Amino acid sequence: MNYFELFGLPIGFQVDTKQLRAAFMDIQRASHPDKFTQANEFEQEEALEKSAIANKAFTLLQSPAAILPYVLEIKGFLEAEEKYALSPDFLMEMMELNEAWMDADDDHAKQDVLTKVKNIENEIFSPIKTYLETSSVDTISQEGMLQIKEYYYKKKYLDRILEDFR
Repeated sequence: MNYFELFGLPIGFQVDTKQLRAAFMDIQRASHPDKFTQANEFEQEEALEKSAIANKAFTLLQSPAAILPYVLEIKGFLEAEEKYALSPDFLMEMMELNEAWMDADDDHAKQDVLTKVKNIENEIFSPIKTYLETSSVDTISQEGMLQIKEYYYKKKYLDRILEDFR
């Protein structure tokens, strides 16, 4: 069972937070370990496990950054520890940005590089924006899911670059 199923939600990049919270509270009311203090050891462990899974699922589904790879994974488009090859053009552009950052000798030059990174982020987000705004991934084609995967890896790369720039 995936986290969306756990909370009775459609698999999507957008989560109805009110519905999520209500489902989480229902699960916690039913399985919180404090309610099982008088139960046998097996029931206590089972309640603890259910509560822990619900907490982990709730945390993940509240994070848009975590939802994207999770949805790709449960839909079979992303594998753990996958080695994804970004296009040589994109990697060359990233190398040029790194060089521009290293050559930036004042705040204005650094801001120009940061602006270029933000523009790239907008460029890669634009084609998949409508996909990420849908409430269910069932309407997204395989091609669309592959575009989202490409976006995920590019965004991850850009985030790492921005972290290095700070």
